[in-house]
Amino acid sequence: MAEVEQLSEELTTLKRVVQTSLHRGLLAKGVHEVCKAIESKQAKFVVLADDCTEDTYKKLVVALAKQFQIPVWRVEKGALLGEWIGISKFLTKTKKIKSRKCSSVALKDFAIEVSENEKAFVENKIKGL
Repeated sequence: MAEVEQLSEELTTLKRVVQTSLHRGLLAKGVHEVCKAIESKQAKFVVLADDCTEDTYKKLVVALAKQFQIPVWRVEKGALLGEWIGISKFLTKTKKIKSRKCSSVALKDFAIEVSENEKAFVENKIKGL
């Protein structure tokens, strides 16, 4: 039970960090923007979906991140990332019409709305990756 709560806390914190960075323009989405952010060393870390069907896509992002020493945080589903960045379609807040996946995002910087506790939590997590 404690593992589920910890996982939920990690995902909740990551979701908040991703969404606030998105609204401030500090998030790279998709393979082209993510690779560009990694190569220019702007990315603090990359979030990669494990259910991405393109193996070359995952290998490219992981290899570039490893080359430039940028941590990769893995999430299980790309649909989750799609919801976080707003590409899934909703009829109401709870009823989803169309689920769209996003395979990777790169955080360029933390938004000013992110609290110090959340920032410290994420930084400690990415140090362990």
